[in-house]
Order: sequence, then C-alpha cells, then structure tokens
Amino acid sequence: MEETIIKWSSKKIILSLLLYLLELALLIWILSFLLSYPEETPMGLVALILFVGFLIIVVSLILYQRLRLLFSDKEYLKCTAQGFSYKPYPKRDWQFYSWGQVEKFSLMKIKGRRNANDFYTIDVHFYDTNLLNNNSLWRRLRSRFSNVKHSSVLKIPIYLLDVGLPRRVFETMAYYEREWRIEQNRMGNPSSTTKKKI
Repeated sequence: MEETIIKWSSKKIILSLLLYLLELALLIWILSFLLSYPEETPMGLVALILFVGFLIIVVSLILYQRLRLLFSDKEYLKCTAQGFSYKPYPKRDWQFYSWGQVEKFSLMKIKGRRNANDFYTIDVHFYDTNLLNNNSLWRRLRSRFSNVKHSSVLKIPIYLLDVGLPRRVFETMAYYEREWRIEQNRMGNPSSTTKKKI
C-alpha cells in the first residue's frame, strides 16, 4: 500500500513570513523611537527598551525557523499501513512509530484567545511510557529538579500544513491504522479466511 505524505504549505509559510516581517518592522520602529529619548532615561523606559529588544529576538528566531521550513523538502508526516513517521523540524531525522505501539490517538482542539484562531494537535498515546524518552539536556534537568513524570503522549501540531482541514490529517492516520488492524486480524485468523474462500 502506498504511503501518504503530508507536507508544509509554501503559501501558508510565506503568508506567516510576511506577517512576522511586518511585526518585526513595527518592533524595530518602536525601538528606534524609544532610543531617540534624551540621554537620562528613567528605569521604566530602560525596562521597556529591553522588553522590545527581547521581542525582536523572538520574532527574528521565528522568521529564521519559517525560512528553514520554506527551503526544506517540507515533508512533515508520513503514514503507511505499518505505522507513521514524524519529522517535527526540517533538520531532524524521521521518527517512526508502528501502529502496534499506539494505544489510541485523538484530534484535540485548543481554542485561541479572543481573535486568535483555534489550534489543533493530534495526541498519540503509546503503550510504552519510555518510548518518547530521550537524553536531551532539557529532559534530564526536568527529571532531576522536578517531579514531572515522563509522558507517553506524542503531540503533533497541525499548522501551516498543505491540507484543507485539520481533521483530514487525523482521518488519514485513522485510515492507515484501521488498515493495519484489518491486516492483523487476517493474519491472526487464517482459517476463517480459507473457509470463506471455500
């Protein structure tokens, strides 16, 4: 059975790039206006300048990530009858998970605040709680200084993808997972299939 590849959308990436460029231009204009203040600036204004500078750094990092997405192969999620592969960032390696490791998965909707759009994720629950554990510095520090347990839930954000509706990503995964279960039932009951043929 052929695989289905879900990619990032070039149009959505370019649109978000333009919006973040406008936001960056506005922040730079605000910063230049604040820096034109007389030499003896109050502490409140200094704090505001530092905050605007921090926002400029954050927006610049987001722009850099969007540019990396735009010039990558844009492949994000692959679904087959054996499992699915997930690549959250362009330079990351593919992470493959078989359907046999998946306990359940669901489409989650996170409502945006005020005028913000709703945000969707696919939450994949695994039987093995250690499947998603890695030796990253952040995980090691969090496990050492906090009582947070390791999560067995993989959250796949659905944004800037080349799909019409977020539900289509979930339906694609559900289709291949259903095909895998049908194949497992056929392999588990070979006698019943032979009786049907007779």
